[in-house]
Amino acid sequence: MERWLAKADSHPLAKREADLVLLLTNDPGAWKRYGQFYEGWTLEEIAELLETVRAAV
Repeated sequence: MERWLAKADSHPLAKREADLVLLLTNDPGAWKRYGQFYEGWTLEEIAELLETVRAAV
Protein backbone atom coordinates (compact mmCIF):
# COMPACT_ATOMS: atom_id res chain seq x y z
CA MET A 1 0.00 0.00 0.00
CA GLU A 2 2.91 2.36 0.60
CA ARG A 3 3.45 2.47 -3.14
CA TRP A 4 -0.07 3.87 -3.67
CA LEU A 5 0.33 6.42 -0.92
CA ALA A 6 3.50 7.86 -2.44
CA LYS A 7 3.43 11.31 -3.95
CA ALA A 8 2.03 11.25 -7.49
CA ASP A 9 5.25 12.63 -8.96
CA SER A 10 7.27 9.81 -7.42
CA HIS A 11 5.36 7.20 -9.39
CA PRO A 12 3.06 8.58 -12.12
CA LEU A 13 -0.44 7.18 -12.42
CA ALA A 14 0.26 6.16 -16.00
CA LYS A 15 3.03 3.88 -14.74
CA ARG A 16 0.73 2.51 -12.06
CA GLU A 17 -1.83 1.77 -14.75
CA ALA A 18 0.76 -0.14 -16.79
CA ASP A 19 1.83 -2.11 -13.70
CA LEU A 20 -1.75 -3.09 -12.92
CA VAL A 21 -2.42 -4.20 -16.50
CA LEU A 22 0.61 -6.47 -16.31
CA LEU A 23 -0.56 -7.93 -13.01
CA LEU A 24 -4.01 -8.60 -14.42
CA THR A 25 -2.51 -10.46 -17.38
CA ASN A 26 -0.61 -12.61 -14.86
CA ASP A 27 2.78 -11.41 -16.09
CA PRO A 28 5.30 -13.34 -13.94
CA GLY A 29 7.80 -10.47 -13.96
CA ALA A 30 5.19 -8.01 -12.73
CA TRP A 31 4.15 -10.34 -9.93
CA LYS A 32 7.78 -10.78 -8.94
CA ARG A 33 8.35 -7.00 -8.86
CA TYR A 34 5.05 -5.81 -7.45
CA GLY A 35 3.39 -8.84 -5.87
CA GLN A 36 4.47 -7.83 -2.40
CA PHE A 37 2.22 -4.77 -2.66
CA TYR A 38 -0.81 -6.90 -3.56
CA GLU A 39 -0.44 -9.80 -1.19
CA GLY A 40 -3.93 -10.96 -0.29
CA TRP A 41 -5.61 -8.97 -3.10
CA THR A 42 -7.93 -10.71 -5.54
CA LEU A 43 -7.75 -10.07 -9.27
CA GLU A 44 -11.13 -8.39 -8.97
CA GLU A 45 -9.74 -5.94 -6.40
CA ILE A 46 -6.77 -5.18 -8.64
CA ALA A 47 -9.14 -4.63 -11.58
CA GLU A 48 -11.18 -2.20 -9.46
CA LEU A 49 -8.01 -0.32 -8.54
CA LEU A 50 -7.07 -0.19 -12.23
CA GLU A 51 -10.41 1.39 -13.07
CA THR A 52 -9.89 3.97 -10.32
CA VAL A 53 -6.41 4.80 -11.61
CA ARG A 54 -7.71 5.10 -15.17
CA ALA A 55 -10.41 7.49 -14.02
CA ALA A 56 -7.76 9.66 -12.37
CA VAL A 57 -5.41 9.80 -15.39
